[in-house]
Amino acid sequence: MSCEIYCPIYHDEEKFLPSIFYKKLEKKEDLKELKSTLHKYSSIPTTDWTYLKEFGAHLIRNYKDVLPSCNKLSFEKRCRDLNYWVKSEIYRYEKEHDVSGIINHIRNFSTDVWEQLDKEVSRRCEREQIYYPIDEIKIRKDLDDFCTIRDILLTKSESEYTCKAVNDWVDKKYNNYFSKEKCETYNKMNAGYSKEFGPFHISDNCTFYDIPTTFRSFNCGGYIPRYKIKSISNCERNIMSGELYKAVKSNDFSHHKSNVSTGTSFLIAGLTVLGIIFFFFMIYKFSPFGSFLRYNIMKKFNLTNNIDEEDGQLFERSEYSQYTDPENERHHIGYNAL
Repeated sequence: MSCEIYCPIYHDEEKFLPSIFYKKLEKKEDLKELKSTLHKYSSIPTTDWTYLKEFGAHLIRNYKDVLPSCNKLSFEKRCRDLNYWVKSEIYRYEKEHDVSGIINHIRNFSTDVWEQLDKEVSRRCEREQIYYPIDEIKIRKDLDDFCTIRDILLTKSESEYTCKAVNDWVDKKYNNYFSKEKCETYNKMNAGYSKEFGPFHISDNCTFYDIPTTFRSFNCGGYIPRYKIKSISNCERNIMSGELYKAVKSNDFSHHKSNVSTGTSFLIAGLTVLGIIFFFFMIYKFSPFGSFLRYNIMKKFNLTNNIDEEDGQLFERSEYSQYTDPENERHHIGYNAL
């Protein structure tokens, strides 16, 4: 059965703190009075770009009022969410007002306001300087939310969410990220990034570089963990998680079968050669044709031996002689048959 039916957590994600907090960041409330204070935060004239008034007031409220709230969520997570929200708003305003370039008045304005806010609060939220593309920011935030909810679930009792429900939810999220199509897309996005500066690494237990740890299953109720790829760099070999496990097993079986087939082929070839040798041996030893071969071979062998013996006798009967040339008085050495 599909996880949509049996994964209550999948439908309850909106009820968890990451979603609740981010919705607070998105709300455009209590901004009117803050708009009149923008001159304290940036020298960029908002009269030329009226939309900066709303953006600036929204950022001031979120940093000073929303960020300190929701203490059940770690400050580090809230700070990352504030960064996600700011970058998403920057991209939205740039698109709506046809503003381009790495350096522009929208980004400069947000930097001015943020730096001034750092001076006014007791606990600063560090600004993330890397501007990932908006698609990568969304994936990064979703991964961050998943890890946060995962850790929250560890504190829940079995009566709230069963171990099976948690494992089903983890598998569902894993498949959402690492289906064949998405996995290939994410791997292309990740090309050129290092682990530390890439969009898909938040911490050692919340990263696409150690997937079994990030999407770990919980040992309970005889649950059999599903196969998961090790890292985002393995995406080019990935299918769906369950299918991949079957594919790996199938490949192992095919490889084993191939090895068995190769070994069998060598065995058959060897037995064939031995069979041929044995066949000719039997013909040579026991058939009339074998007798004919043996007779002719022996006849040829005996004839060769007789010739060798006659040559030897002839050689033994030869005489070593020496004679003198009376004219030149030179010696000649030769062998003369008797």
